[in-house]
Amino acid sequence: MTREIHHSFLVHASVETVMDALTKEEHIRNWWTKEVELADGKGRFGWSGHGWSVELDMEHDVAARRVRWTCTRSNMQDTHAWEGTTISFALAPENQGTRIAFAQTGYRESPCFDACEQGWAYFVGVSLKQYVETGKGIPYPEMQDTRQEQGGADARSLASRP
Repeated sequence: MTREIHHSFLVHASVETVMDALTKEEHIRNWWTKEVELADGKGRFGWSGHGWSVELDMEHDVAARRVRWTCTRSNMQDTHAWEGTTISFALAPENQGTRIAFAQTGYRESPCFDACEQGWAYFVGVSLKQYVETGKGIPYPEMQDTRQEQGGADARSLASRP
């Protein structure tokens, strides 16, 4: 069985600004993870403090306002559940900003699904939003570690989600 993660966020930035934030190394490192390498339509992302890495085939269509990442390799949250998933961002101008429709589809059953769903809510809905609106996001490893405040594995996931 596969599951899907869906989120929708309104950001106060142009479609062009959001597209750049999703497709250029110098921008991704400012909202998702500092450990980014992009080359020839492929991306490698790391969370070295946890020993996690993700490799993605990355495509974007400026005219269609779409970004699509296909996961080819991953040990995110110590599972391979991301492998074969598609991460997509559909951008639409709305009011004084851009509506970001986020999805991660083809996600296999995994104990880390909820942590990853919440992680995307943080990284897209908080860090990316803040980055495109103010120029300063909160990527890994800069985000606050909430394990001490909330305790337990759930808080660990909140502090370390992609």
